Amino acid sequence: MKVLLTGGTGYVGAWTAKACVDAGHEVRYLVRTPEKLARSAGALGLDTSDHVVGDITDSGSVRRAMEDCEAVIHCAAVVALGPEDAEWMSRTNLEGARHVLGQAVEQGLDPVVHCSSAAALFRPGLPVLTADLPVLGGLDDYGRSKGEVEEYARSLQSAGAPVVCTYPVMVLGPPAGDQLGEANEGLLKGLRLRMLPGTGATWTVCDVRDLGRAHAALLEPGRGPRRYVTGGVTVPVREAARVLSEVSGRRVLHVPVPDAALRGFGRLQDRLRLGTPMTASAMEYYTRMPDADNEPMRTDLGVEFRDPRETLADACDGLRRLGHL
Repeated sequence: MKVLLTGGTGYVGAWTAKACVDAGHEVRYLVRTPEKLARSAGALGLDTSDHVVGDITDSGSVRRAMEDCEAVIHCAAVVALGPEDAEWMSRTNLEGARHVLGQAVEQGLDPVVHCSSAAALFRPGLPVLTADLPVLGGLDDYGRSKGEVEEYARSLQSAGAPVVCTYPVMVLGPPAGDQLGEANEGLLKGLRLRMLPGTGATWTVCDVRDLGRAHAALLEPGRGPRRYVTGGVTVPVREAARVLSEVSGRRVLHVPVPDAALRGFGRLQDRLRLGTPMTASAMEYYTRMPDADNEPMRTDLGVEFRDPRETLADACDGLRRLGHL
């Protein structure tokens, strides 16, 4: 199929583009900065010449980019953690979804794939992350933004549109050129501190290459609206520290700080505005993320997540190549 991809200058988008090309599809990119596309998707050996310069908030450029395309994969999103950027993030992500997903549906593209987030569905105490959970909007500005977009995507699905949503959790693996992704940046902080805190905390490791393969496997028309958790493999934080010590060449200690204490520090951090990444919402995600129901992804798409050790080893190798370690 000829596929329009948004977010190709980013981490998930670049690896999704590679998976699509490897599966025999043709990719067109909607980008604001072609030079950045060359440093991300281009660094993975992809031909990035078929691109349209524009923005997801500009309906005209989105429409031009969709010409002659049969499907779309929407990976572009603003990720902003500061409260001063919350309104801009929310407006940009929702407006972008309406232009990309909405226009794709109007023009009859099939399928219309939307890379959502577990943050749109997460709530504390959730036993298992499944694709049909109600949209709760997350615990922070980013989660609320993803929740708003998810509500819009589901409204299209309710009308019968062939919109397909995926819900990744902690996307790790080799960089895409100079693009690390948010989870790899968090991993780098842990490696530099040489410690991982928590008692019952777990990592749900979603290899970016497997997420890309799932997106490529969804490029089959006529299947209608669908949803898939693309969560990854659950790894206790103690085990994550042990594996990272082996694959990174750095000793990473597991520090058994009670999870409740981490959540308490997160609330204190927010009240005092200490400026650390250990916010209240981050600590909720870190200490209470449930197991992910990946079975529909396996049975419907034939995609299995690889061993997290391979994912973490390749992530560390990439960080080292870029001079971060």
